[in-house]
Amino acid sequence: MPDDVLVMILSLLPIKEAVATSSLSTTWRFLWRNLSRLNFDGTQTLNKTGSTGWTYKYIEQVNSVIKSYNRPILQDFRVHFRLKNHHKGHIDEWIQFVINKKVEFLELNLTDKDQYLTEDLNSYDFPLFKTNRRPLNATVVEILCLRKLILKMVNVTDSILEELLTTCPHLETIVIHYSVYLEHIRVNGRALKLKHLEIVGTNSLNSIYLSDFDLVSFTYKGCIIDLRLTNLPTLKEVYLYPISNGTPSIDDNVFDQISSCALSRQALSFDFCYHMEGLKLDSLPELPNLKKFRLVIGGSKCNFLLDLASILNACPKLETFTLEPFWSSSVTNKRKARGSVIPHDHLKLVKIKGFYCRTSDFELAAFTIRICVALKKIVIDPCHNQRQLPIKTVRKFLMNKEAALSSAKHQLETILPSGVELCIL
Repeated sequence: MPDDVLVMILSLLPIKEAVATSSLSTTWRFLWRNLSRLNFDGTQTLNKTGSTGWTYKYIEQVNSVIKSYNRPILQDFRVHFRLKNHHKGHIDEWIQFVINKKVEFLELNLTDKDQYLTEDLNSYDFPLFKTNRRPLNATVVEILCLRKLILKMVNVTDSILEELLTTCPHLETIVIHYSVYLEHIRVNGRALKLKHLEIVGTNSLNSIYLSDFDLVSFTYKGCIIDLRLTNLPTLKEVYLYPISNGTPSIDDNVFDQISSCALSRQALSFDFCYHMEGLKLDSLPELPNLKKFRLVIGGSKCNFLLDLASILNACPKLETFTLEPFWSSSVTNKRKARGSVIPHDHLKLVKIKGFYCRTSDFELAAFTIRICVALKKIVIDPCHNQRQLPIKTVRKFLMNKEAALSSAKHQLETILPSGVELCIL
């Protein structure tokens, strides 16, 4: 069997097992060193990380592999294990290895497997060193071939992020989760190659300003901040998950900011699962090319059908709409809502998640069926999520789930136009 086929087989194995094949025969002895990707996935032992021994076994495994790896170029380097800043010496050496090997994809996922994630001052601090010719105390990391960077439970400062964008000229994707030090993210300039930016769980963050480059997708999950998206002509996908932290309402600034690049938007996702009573969905700007929209919303939105009418009017080319409502109040103003919406002739797939057979659930489904004249399929997911719902509501539904879903199917089928598929998960 040719060596390149054997290497392809090795690439499908966990790195520990791939290296172990070197003891099989002289043919296999050095084959693993031809792997173009090194993925040190320690998730299977993360529940054992209470033992210092397991942590240092993991570190020793990584050190042993990179010491023996002699291929001049490495495509991917990934680490997933709960390591902290007192392991910095080892992790710095791994990044130095990455720089030397001209890595294109670097992932440092230093999270626990099942822990409640939040920032940690003891997390690893991303280093400030520059190229394989500079000492570790130089100014900034410079990985000239880097295209994708994922940092989770890794502390990054504003200045480090700025320098990374400057000194990694091919960087297209940045993902940062649970970094303590980020406060004001400023990304701008036509020279940037950045296409995808994801920021999650950075509670110290006050603002994100993105402008004048060819960003394609943007994801933000965290506290309400000053968000400004300006002159981003290629931005197609926006996913926002604001967390209120006790704030009773969310500023409609979030809608103002997407209006500047509304023409290019093709996919949009909002997660307002907390009580966002001040949110005015009727302020959503017109999105003439939007094809996919996901909306998670909580609170006592008794006027939600009016909001839904506004959304559909603002998105005339919408084809897929996923809705996850979390409220217990009845829907009102049904007649006014029906009178305020234009029949939608592009929407083909509607997914309603968290359908608990309440009156408001039926009213929502019925309203959607009536106004979507091109509808091909409606998907009802009854138990997708139980957050933000009264315990009594969930308990009552679960006790009578089979009968409730049977009744729901019968009621919906009576109003379902011919040719429209009803799928109840």
